[in-house]
Amino acid sequence: MTALAARTRALPSLRIAEVVLQTGRIDELKPWYVAVLGRPWSVENEPAPATAIANQHGDGGKQVHASRVRSCFMILDIEQAAQPYGQLFALFGLPGIGSAPGKDPGLNHMQFKHAGLTELIERVEILRDAGIVPHRSANHGPVTSFYYRDPDQNVVELCCNNFDSLDDFVAYLHSDTFKGNPSGIDLDLNDFLTRFHRGEPQTELLRIPS
Repeated sequence: MTALAARTRALPSLRIAEVVLQTGRIDELKPWYVAVLGRPWSVENEPAPATAIANQHGDGGKQVHASRVRSCFMILDIEQAAQPYGQLFALFGLPGIGSAPGKDPGLNHMQFKHAGLTELIERVEILRDAGIVPHRSANHGPVTSFYYRDPDQNVVELCCNNFDSLDDFVAYLHSDTFKGNPSGIDLDLNDFLTRFHRGEPQTELLRIPS
């Protein structure tokens, strides 16, 4: 594996381009993600009964074919949609999927990053006013994050960088403060929003105590 890693390390860098969740509650997840992420479903597939495979899994139950299941795809980055690194988020509706993630290996959470704190707070407050509130709010040091659970209990992290430049971001990752506390601090949502609207400087608002 070491030799293989050396060869792939020499290849051009790549990007995560698509995240697909499978669910037994697609009718609940579809409007939830449209509301939270603020993007429409760009492609939706409703296979005819004669087309859909009985168990909705192809290849002997080992692989799912999007054309044979209820599925929908969302373009996240409209500006880059025509570029080679466009990002997609998708749902596959499959019967028999459990009602919540278990302890099996797999996805822990998804992170959706914003351009800055102002944009992040705007989304958080719009969601809050609609009754969608984070179960955890945290300043991790490099980023500030708000964590939500979708109807299937998948964890969705909405966040932004705490630094304006890559150099400052990387410098913090190598700082004694981060090494001594890589998880950062939990935030009280209402207190944090109050401080933000009071005009507290972001350098102080996003500071992690040494």
